[in-house]
Amino acid sequence: MTGKQENKLSMYFAVQKVCADQNSVWSGLPAFVNAFAEFEDVIQAIQDSRVIQEKDVKGVTQDKGSTEETLIDQALKVSTAVHAYATEINDNTLREKINYSPSDLKTARDTILIDKCQLIHDEANTVVANLGDYGIAAAELTDLQGKIDDYEAIVASPRNAITDRSTATAELENLFNKGDDVLNNKLDKLLNQFTQSNPEFTTQYASSRKILDMGGSSTGLKGKITDSGTGDRIVKATVEIPELETNRKSNNDGMYHFKKVRPGTYSISAGAKGYKSKEIAEVQMEEGRTNELDIALDRIIELPKGELQQLETPE
Repeated sequence: MTGKQENKLSMYFAVQKVCADQNSVWSGLPAFVNAFAEFEDVIQAIQDSRVIQEKDVKGVTQDKGSTEETLIDQALKVSTAVHAYATEINDNTLREKINYSPSDLKTARDTILIDKCQLIHDEANTVVANLGDYGIAAAELTDLQGKIDDYEAIVASPRNAITDRSTATAELENLFNKGDDVLNNKLDKLLNQFTQSNPEFTTQYASSRKILDMGGSSTGLKGKITDSGTGDRIVKATVEIPELETNRKSNNDGMYHFKKVRPGTYSISAGAKGYKSKEIAEVQMEEGRTNELDIALDRIIELPKGELQQLETPE
């Protein structure tokens, strides 16, 4: 929720309280009763959407990470056994098909990792009868297939969680428009019915309708984007806060800086040419300070030194 929306919701709550406290004043006016009920429904819908927008995606990301780790472990267990068997029988074609290092699997994009692990499984399955001496039986391949299926099912979960939050963010804008409409065109207009009969209520209502700034603007985020293997800076990496639909590019020193960010909890994503994108969930933006978050990116492929230098040189 944006700072403007937070301030407006505080105003909504103030109006709601004044009206609830003065229920006896307006309960005999059906139009006001209906409008206030509609207004309370909007407030509840805003709160429901805010829960979705601010929900914890850290656990989802952790589940994906642990599932990926167990998949890679099992895939390497099978592939190394097949590699040893293929070497023993001089089957170079088979050996090279499944010749993946831990780094090959760990730095692979999600869908590519699934394809590589499936290839390992399928090639091993063709020679499983000969792998007993190498520690691999049919049950090991069944286990690997299960881990592939589990990872494929969960691979989109963090992104789906972010999508849910983005949808809630869009819905909040619609709900605030609806809330404003109820206030401006119904409750505010009907308030004139009580100007003479209950001036105290109208005064309190008018006071509650004022929007106050409930937060500051001195909160920020900065950090450095580096190569996880070498520690070198990465120039022109894109750092994004999806919930706020805003991004920054890292400068010649690999530094990025969001100068004004509403306090709260966000997910931060970073990516660059030649590197695997990374998403960090549940980054807390503490109010009144420039929060710091350094991000190290893994290379997708090993780049020659000359190409790596080009990534670090601005246009």
